[in-house]
Amino acid sequence: MTEIVNRDMPPDLRMDDATAAQIAVATLERHGVDVVFGIPGVHTLALYDALSTSPIRHVLARHEGGAGFMADGFARATGRPGVAIVITGPGITNIATPVGEAYADSSPLLILSANVPNSHIDKMRGNLHDLKDQLGLMRTITKWNARVERPDEVEPLLSEALHCSTTGRHRPVHVEIPLDILDMSSGPAREWSSSIDKTFYPSPELVDEAVARLQRADRVVIYCGGGAVSSGAGESIAVIAEHLSAPVITSIMGKGSIPEDHPLALGALWSPGNAVDELIRTADCLLVFGSKLGAQATENFDFPLPPELIRVEIDSDEMFLNARPSLPIVADARLAAEAIAALLVAQDSQRSGCDPEQVTDVRRRAQQHAFGVERLDYLAALRDALPRDGISCWDMTMMSYAACGLFPVYSPRTFFFPSGFGTLGFALPVALGAKIARPEIDVMCVCGDGGFQFTMQETATAVEQRLGVPIVIFNDSTYSAVKEEQSRKRNGRFIAVDLTNPDYVALAGAYGIPAVRAYTPDELARAVREAFTRNLPTIIDVPIAPWV
Repeated sequence: MTEIVNRDMPPDLRMDDATAAQIAVATLERHGVDVVFGIPGVHTLALYDALSTSPIRHVLARHEGGAGFMADGFARATGRPGVAIVITGPGITNIATPVGEAYADSSPLLILSANVPNSHIDKMRGNLHDLKDQLGLMRTITKWNARVERPDEVEPLLSEALHCSTTGRHRPVHVEIPLDILDMSSGPAREWSSSIDKTFYPSPELVDEAVARLQRADRVVIYCGGGAVSSGAGESIAVIAEHLSAPVITSIMGKGSIPEDHPLALGALWSPGNAVDELIRTADCLLVFGSKLGAQATENFDFPLPPELIRVEIDSDEMFLNARPSLPIVADARLAAEAIAALLVAQDSQRSGCDPEQVTDVRRRAQQHAFGVERLDYLAALRDALPRDGISCWDMTMMSYAACGLFPVYSPRTFFFPSGFGTLGFALPVALGAKIARPEIDVMCVCGDGGFQFTMQETATAVEQRLGVPIVIFNDSTYSAVKEEQSRKRNGRFIAVDLTNPDYVALAGAYGIPAVRAYTPDELARAVREAFTRNLPTIIDVPIAPWV
């Protein structure tokens, strides 16, 4: 699990005479926050004044939604909370979409916002940026949500929020500081200790029982969700798979939990009736690590569950929601996988479930019929250009849907896709946040032409921060996914799906950055490799045939 760094409060800041805004920034420093994303406004001037003398790096977005997505990219790349600072009212409503995506995908964010003066909150008395119920709005998309009512509450509430975001199931949190409190002095500091239990170890008795059931099974299949990635469970899951000769399937969020070129890896290739589905139906035990087994991942719960379902899940609320396990283990996926693997190794337990040759054949047959296989040359070009440990960030676009099954991933925290909320405009700002978090790693952004226009203004942030991120735009001048659905389900009655796009190469010229138009997969691969050598973003416009 990710640990929040605790540091001493900066020595030059006396807590008894500091303002609430100064305490907020110092608390972020104390917890190891070194980057924040945001846009200043008149309601957050006190926070920005405190940031002006802080070592924390501030990254200026061009829209609060972009700031939220950048914070999400930072969090996905590191496992640490991504932090964004926004004003009340429109700042909150603009950032609500990326916060909703982070909530759906279990990504840890901290949103630090202002509000109108304390005595006017929620009363709609005509203040600038009035919002009827800001805490209520954020409550629907956060794990934890609080308002500071006195300056001496700033440190304990921010500390609690940061702990909460990465304790148990990782999710976004929000702390609100009213405008008049930001400039108030604190007075004596309050004692604080977290109310959150940070230990999520599995019960030894349940681990023993899980191993016993795995050993009795004739054929085990392992399923990895996002929890397997965020906890870092992959190494131990591979040990379990090798001892049981168990194929490993992932959800989209679970991609990279074990390398997809591992002999037992089947990636996220399952769909009803395909070769992976046939293999699962021969299993008598399914071992699930950190997946909600939700409607999208299971094709509306059509995933074949064998009689024995052992489920490792850190969120007790999820344990029985979508599938009832025969053995529920509420625990961190990594801790549970380590315990199960250690017991299998100690007992020298080897099973003869599926041999690697069979898994290879299943993978090959599933790939042959996977969605988007006719565009595999483009995906192969991107994979060839991206280093093995490189990060790819994908928008909601048809090429990305194909990539979910056909783009191999070799390391955790290197494949980012808006799986839960399904947000257009995700890829570019998330890629920028990831690159800021991991500057030593090559980061690639893949968009459709429609989705790019949702957040293309964040190109300016990439220029300002000198981020060498290739921005790949698959361009067919259409909202292809919607058009495809209109074709299948509405008898081809197309409406509001065809786009008049800008010249993306000319747009790059307006930003003063490189651009190229790539007409073939080979040209695409070459353009991406060259883009990685620069310290500025490169727009790569890829004209493609329409999907419909």
